[in-house]
Amino acid sequence: MPDKNETIRQSLKQTKERHSKMDCKVVEVKVVGNKLSKEQMNQVNQYFREAKWLRNAVVADIDGDWKKPKSVLVKVGNDYEERALEILGSQVKQSIVNSVHSNLKTLYTTKSKGQKVGTLQFKSVCNMIELKQYGMTYQIDFARNHIKVQNIKKPFYVRGLKQIPENAEIANAKFLRKASGLYFHVTIFVPRKEHTVTGEDIGIDFGIADNLNLSSGKTYNICVKESKGTKLASKRMNRSLHKNGDKRSKRHYKRVQKLQRSYEREANRRNDLANKVCHDILNDYDFIAIQDEMIHNWHAGLFGRQVQHSAMGSIKARLKTSSRVHVVERSYPSTQVCPECGCLTKHPLSKRDYDCPCCGYHHDSRDIKSAQSILDKALRQVSMEHRAKSLVEAESAAVVSIGAARKTPPMKREASEHR
Repeated sequence: MPDKNETIRQSLKQTKERHSKMDCKVVEVKVVGNKLSKEQMNQVNQYFREAKWLRNAVVADIDGDWKKPKSVLVKVGNDYEERALEILGSQVKQSIVNSVHSNLKTLYTTKSKGQKVGTLQFKSVCNMIELKQYGMTYQIDFARNHIKVQNIKKPFYVRGLKQIPENAEIANAKFLRKASGLYFHVTIFVPRKEHTVTGEDIGIDFGIADNLNLSSGKTYNICVKESKGTKLASKRMNRSLHKNGDKRSKRHYKRVQKLQRSYEREANRRNDLANKVCHDILNDYDFIAIQDEMIHNWHAGLFGRQVQHSAMGSIKARLKTSSRVHVVERSYPSTQVCPECGCLTKHPLSKRDYDCPCCGYHHDSRDIKSAQSILDKALRQVSMEHRAKSLVEAESAAVVSIGAARKTPPMKREASEHR
């Protein structure tokens, strides 16, 4: 009989090899709110409440035995109470403990690089639970549009399961509680689609006037400003806080939830625009060059509101995950360098065209010129990398041939010379 752990290990290895040749996607499925019963909603609230209790207990005692916790200590005022974990399943508990260990490992790695980090904080609210294994922690009934979560009696009636194709392999999921309702983020693996070779190269420069400037002359503006409803909801909430101080009424929490729904709606619009732009760029071009811009510093500087309302950060993060994207270091002066003579000329922000005083080169848009410079720099770096690899391969081949010649016995060499 083969060992059970070895069988599981081999199965996981085969699954990883199969998934490495597929595309990973995340599908958002929404729970229909008017189909939730009062008992089901109480169980959901208890589900997230117990997840918060367990996470805070693990943060308080990271070296404790958290293999199969059945109860935790919860701080109530100045005292502690022992409360049972009745709804959380064993795999959900394990995922919560593993997430805390992963957060601590990330803090340690960041600190070892010389960056300033704080301590792992306790949470007052938990709005996300990982459902580790499909078929165990959660199940999907496509015929009835139901999702069943472990230890919650009644299944959830959902919308959006049609996004999952029939040939998809379903992996883990996340159970989310947002201001607009309950959601499931289901991870799926689908057969990889071959990219159609276009033979086109493009350089992208991030900016404020136009968020994305392509070296071909095309520009994108991804800006979703605050609506009047969002401003009004924020104004009413701040006014009530200023008037009532630390008092929290039911109306206050309703105002907070309304403001959160407005922010979530605007964030969804930005994400939708970012997805469409990234899809167009990755489909139309084979080689994409971007610069590692410090967009976070732009947000902290003079252009905080413009950066906050745009989706430049998410677009940059998504493009960097593609193997067809080459990232140029942020120290490269793409805005100042002249493509003709290579001189560096610094222009003020108010000057939107480019003029080189050395050779007289002129471009109508300094941002598009910067995108062209980023593309040229990336192409030079890629050619140098290929050249270095070819030299290394040639040197290694020469070393192998020399080593083979040295390993030849002297009697055989003499016999070959006499021949």
